[in-house]
Amino acid sequence: MLSKTLRFNYLYALLFVVVFRFNALSQTPSFEDLIENIAENSDIEIDYSSLYEDLNYYYNNPLNLNTATSEELERLKILSEFQIKSLHRYIERKGNMLSVYELQVIPGFSGKDIKKLLPFVCITPKPRNDEFRFKNAVKYGKHQLFLRTQKVIEPQVGYSFASDSILAAKPNSRYLGNPYKLYSQYKYRYKDRIFYGITAEKDAGEEFFEGNNPNGFDFYSAHFQLNKIGIIKTLTLGDFQAQFGQGLVLWSNIGFGKTCDVLNIAKKAQGLKKYSSTNENMFMRGIGTTIQLKKFNFTVFYSKKKIDANIKDSINNKIASVSSLQNTGYHSTYSEIEDKDAIDEKIIGGDISYKHPRFKVGITAVNYRLGCSLLREINPENQFQFRGNQNSNVGINYSFRVSDFIFFGEEAYSFNKGKAFLNGMLLNPISQVSLSAIHRSYGKKYQASYANAFSESSGNRNESGFYFGIRINPIKYWMINAYYDIYKFDWFKYNADAPSNGNEWLVEINYTPKQNLEMYFRIKNEKKYVNNNLNSGLNKLTKQSNLKLRYHVSYRVNKNLLLKNRIEISRFIKAKNTTYGYLVFQDVFYDFVRVPISLNMRYAIFDTDSYDTRIYTYESDILYSFSIPAYYSKGSRFYLNIKYNIARFMSIWLKWGQTFYSDKQVISSGLTQIKGNTKSEIKLQIRFKL
Repeated sequence: MLSKTLRFNYLYALLFVVVFRFNALSQTPSFEDLIENIAENSDIEIDYSSLYEDLNYYYNNPLNLNTATSEELERLKILSEFQIKSLHRYIERKGNMLSVYELQVIPGFSGKDIKKLLPFVCITPKPRNDEFRFKNAVKYGKHQLFLRTQKVIEPQVGYSFASDSILAAKPNSRYLGNPYKLYSQYKYRYKDRIFYGITAEKDAGEEFFEGNNPNGFDFYSAHFQLNKIGIIKTLTLGDFQAQFGQGLVLWSNIGFGKTCDVLNIAKKAQGLKKYSSTNENMFMRGIGTTIQLKKFNFTVFYSKKKIDANIKDSINNKIASVSSLQNTGYHSTYSEIEDKDAIDEKIIGGDISYKHPRFKVGITAVNYRLGCSLLREINPENQFQFRGNQNSNVGINYSFRVSDFIFFGEEAYSFNKGKAFLNGMLLNPISQVSLSAIHRSYGKKYQASYANAFSESSGNRNESGFYFGIRINPIKYWMINAYYDIYKFDWFKYNADAPSNGNEWLVEINYTPKQNLEMYFRIKNEKKYVNNNLNSGLNKLTKQSNLKLRYHVSYRVNKNLLLKNRIEISRFIKAKNTTYGYLVFQDVFYDFVRVPISLNMRYAIFDTDSYDTRIYTYESDILYSFSIPAYYSKGSRFYLNIKYNIARFMSIWLKWGQTFYSDKQVISSGLTQIKGNTKSEIKLQIRFKL
């Protein structure tokens, strides 16, 4: 039963939703939904800027649906493979589209899909001129410079004064640098043909032009990419990403898993692509190219970069082995700096693919080599994980269409004798119903350092399962998405000291009666077996259940005013212990008419019994910066975003946010601890563009 306090807060939250019942559609709602769905299933911080960059480009340079290629439509991350093929089949049969609203008669497209797509596409009879001229690149290329800073306002323990004697005794008792996070990026783009740029970042607590960073920023990244020049489909220099197949061999970027978009389960590999984000680990650094000869693509690449690692043994000041690899990217204390750029990582790989209008097949191979051996401390959970200094992977991926069926998959092998398989299907039996399914089987011995395929857990190993999804458009204005996923782990895993299993299901009902009004109700539940955490050593498993209910409504009052609100309830059961939580928020978006200023703000209240009932939600932020906080404990949060277009070539963003906890007098722990019940942060960004 709900506690008395929680029942009262729930009624207050419900009243709050009723009073502020209108909501606004953001300019890119599909993007916000996508990010939020990813964040709900991950506790790690992910950089979404590369995804947003593609969406932002097509928002300002809409795709012509009559000439858009499959690869261009895939970059939107909005359409499923079935929808893309259905669109192209319609144009082949009927000829060029005369209006974007013809999408309504194409099988597989709902009203909500069309609304998501409209900001990024157009219909124009003007043919696209793909002829490359260097003088046009110089004349019409777009330059942008970003300067950003952010800071937590309240004092944190890690920045407090510490005497030399304290630092000598406890060298990791404070941060070495200042509390400002700094970011700078210059980038150039000419259509989708030429890209180059430099990115630099300093995290909070890292030194800046002093100590261990005499050259300024802690992280520097540079990229250059050239597309569609003769037989060269892509040429990348500097930092780049690599995506092939379904991600079982190589996918060094965000990997989308289970979301409410149940048809978008097949990965859409983009091959080699520039890297301009700030994740300091999941990228390649070197050179790569893709050569296109008719229907064949030949890709080769080489990468060499320094990576962070915990040093285990050294011989004559040379690192002999490491105990683990570090992926945080933080270098603000002595121990973190000791791990920085500890060893080399070399990667060489390639891909050969053949693409036909009805099918595609490819072979991907990659070899990883570390500068020394990785020797983990062996325990039951990790005994099948990678150890040593090198490994290789090879895989075959495919996709083909038969009538209203689309089949896709990848079969992979690692040279330590591990195997992994993924096979899926999309089906549109009638116009109102679409189905999706995936079967995956990842062996406990399978090892792939940059794999990121569809899965319940990270690592793409020690997992098998079946996923089934369905989309129904029963009547006008209504759409139902649902999925059911059942999985099992044949060996120990994190927080499960025995073979275990689980299942997850979701149902989302969308109602869009008007162009400016949209609402949905979502229920999601996951059950799995985890450690009971009652004793040391090997734990017995106990059942864990996590239920979430969400109601979301959005409404555009007029062209200037947009409103948004949501209520979400969480219930977590483990053994015989049950905890609850809720979140409710109100968003307001407003664009001023007489001055080039736009703003948005949020007021949220939340109350959760524990961290297990935390609720993730996407926050609007400054351009190319992202916030997906986990709301937990008891309190409220307010933030305000302001954008001011000072001139045609200059814009400025400011975000201020504050979280108040009514049940805490100390926030966080360790070096990030704040003595008080309020945490505030401020962000400032300036963009120059030519």
